[in-house]
Amino acid sequence: MAVLIINGSPRKDGNTAFFINRIREEIPCDVTDAYYADFRACGDCRSCVNGACVHNDDASRLFENIESYDTIIMASPLYFNQPTGMLMALMSRTQIFFNGKKKLREKTGYIILTGGGDTVINSADAEKTMRIMLMGLNVKVKGYVRSLRTSHIPAEKDNEAIKQLERIIEDIKNDRA
Repeated sequence: MAVLIINGSPRKDGNTAFFINRIREEIPCDVTDAYYADFRACGDCRSCVNGACVHNDDASRLFENIESYDTIIMASPLYFNQPTGMLMALMSRTQIFFNGKKKLREKTGYIILTGGGDTVINSADAEKTMRIMLMGLNVKVKGYVRSLRTSHIPAEKDNEAIKQLERIIEDIKNDRA
């Protein structure tokens, strides 16, 4: 079972990275760092109605290989209660799958969200946005990790979020068995 993590965080040692690294300690997986990938957002050129994007970039290569993965995990810090802009730009490119010309086999998936700040953070909007992207990739979301007070409690000390992550790791391991 092949696992892909799509990382929306720009910070290589931040709270989102803590969860990604924890998964990588337990499960072999590939990681795509959307923040450092070389791709353009969808420009609504409508060329994808022919089943392919006109851009030959990292997003196109990712989507060409997406069928080889059984599990996809999307991870992102919250920026204004949404995934990062680069992850949103990557999401815009899933239009190729929504237009009906290119269908993918069903996969399982998970969402990891981290967020800090001094106000109450609501991850529901970001979760909905990420579910839409995963829906385009024919991913059925099975679980979440939410660490939403990272300004006060870093991810590595967020016991509830770590429990959520451990359940996901076990779930993926059981799927692999």
